[in-house]
Amino acid sequence: MKVLWFSVTPSLFTPHGIMHNAGGWIASLQKLVMAEPSVKLGVAFHYNNCDFKYSKDGVDYYPIPTPRHGITSFLCKKKHSEEALQYYLKVIEEFNPDIIQIFGSENDFGRICKYTDKPVVIHIQGSMPPYCNALFPIEMNTFDFFFTKGLPLKRRLIGLRSKASFARRAEIEIDTIKSCKYFMGRTDWDKGLIELFHPQAEYFHVDEALRDSFLSTIKHWQWHDGKVSIVSVISSPWYKGVDLILKTAKLLKRFTDLNFEWNIYGIRDIRFFENKYKIKATDVCVNIKGIASKDELVDALCNASCYVHPSYIDNSPNSVCEPQILGVPVVATNVGGVSTILDNGNAGLLVPANAPYELANLINKICRDKDLAISMSEKERTLAKTRHDPKHILKQLLSTYNKILQA
Repeated sequence: MKVLWFSVTPSLFTPHGIMHNAGGWIASLQKLVMAEPSVKLGVAFHYNNCDFKYSKDGVDYYPIPTPRHGITSFLCKKKHSEEALQYYLKVIEEFNPDIIQIFGSENDFGRICKYTDKPVVIHIQGSMPPYCNALFPIEMNTFDFFFTKGLPLKRRLIGLRSKASFARRAEIEIDTIKSCKYFMGRTDWDKGLIELFHPQAEYFHVDEALRDSFLSTIKHWQWHDGKVSIVSVISSPWYKGVDLILKTAKLLKRFTDLNFEWNIYGIRDIRFFENKYKIKATDVCVNIKGIASKDELVDALCNASCYVHPSYIDNSPNSVCEPQILGVPVVATNVGGVSTILDNGNAGLLVPANAPYELANLINKICRDKDLAISMSEKERTLAKTRHDPKHILKQLLSTYNKILQA
């Protein structure tokens, strides 16, 4: 079976990259597929490189040129879009797959559904329509990108265009979903979106692969006394909940006697949020740790008192699944598909989005209640080990491919 992926990352083409906190789940999934002798894999991805094709370890890689950002690129946007589509179709013609898998319905790879007779399955990641709805935290709007200090010019311009850009991409994504027949996902949330946008589509459940460091490590979380360590791993979009961390940390500092530190991984600068919400990170024991390696994250999580996921919208973030499989007690906002992976609060605690008072209370509770934390840890590990078992995931994936091909 020849399978061609259109990936949002270079996957194992550049295995030592530092994006996504030093690795990603697509690369982990590729390792599983590479070990399956019945599959010949091709991976196409945006990456500026002079050659059309590379072959390595039995996998064919197709770097897709990306136009440089600038005024000329902006003016020639339609032309670049058409050139990209023709390049995608050229890759399909050269590799000649039996089936095509696209990672993400929100990118422009989905346009190929209208132009190829090969069966295409879209692997749902996020989704622009609900993300657009939750784009900015409460009290924040476009005017902040004019008046609030703490952002470099490029990020400021991105912020000014965010709402219009997300709205435009949301409509493109809905059109993409309507043009594709097959989808795979892993939460009640993403399944519900497909049922809403395209009721005639077929949906397949395929769980998400985790990075090796989290599956193979002999380390796991254990209760420890002493200073409380709260960990969050987030990325740069506005809806990832930096503001909620600052507000909650301020409440913990004011209303509890917890001796805590809150370490944030994945971002390097939160000055914009500090200025907007008038809360300085160092005043409320929040530390910005930047991008971390997989091993550094394992150590940080195993030594944490709890993990907090503060996002205003998400599907099934691996930044929650990874602490779960290590047994770190998780507190997460009840948004998107998060309730599915926390088993509706059974393997972790759920809190409403933008609820700093409730979040502060749960953190305070879980960091003091040893029995609750240990019980939650055991349930999380049991659930996550089953859900992220590599053999189980590969079986789900191959079954999906075969059912689509038989259809």
